[in-house]
Amino acid sequence: MIRQSRRPGFTLIETVITLGLLASLLVLVVNRLPTHQRQFNTERAFWDKFQTVWQERVYLASAYGELQQVSFNEHDIVFKSKTSTGPPTVTVTLPTTLKKTPAQTRIVHIQKNGHPTLAGILYRSTLQPRILYKLSVEMGWGAYEIREVRV
Repeated sequence: MIRQSRRPGFTLIETVITLGLLASLLVLVVNRLPTHQRQFNTERAFWDKFQTVWQERVYLASAYGELQQVSFNEHDIVFKSKTSTGPPTVTVTLPTTLKKTPAQTRIVHIQKNGHPTLAGILYRSTLQPRILYKLSVEMGWGAYEIREVRV
């Protein structure tokens, strides 16, 4: 009669189950990374578009003497001219990962000389929950600053 020796180690079925679980986790992580990077790119594109439209409105206010209004809403930022002859309204939509805090509408006016009214608006990103983005509209010709504030 052949004696079976009890050697420590994994059986074939235990090894297959472990490798299957690890492969499933790896597939989930690999599929998540491009989405995460795409969301970062979407946020970056939002801030770039905001900067472009802001600079355009500051120029229009100072060059043509048209008062501009910027409404910071919960889901978007709306730029519009206060005169009927001004350029059309431009809306910059917030990405789904960016939320304005608190949820009230804040209105900033860009005066005819290009100087905006003072304001401070906070945004929270779901991609980096411990960081608030503080958009500070400052005195000066179209001056604003975006700072990251750790919470």
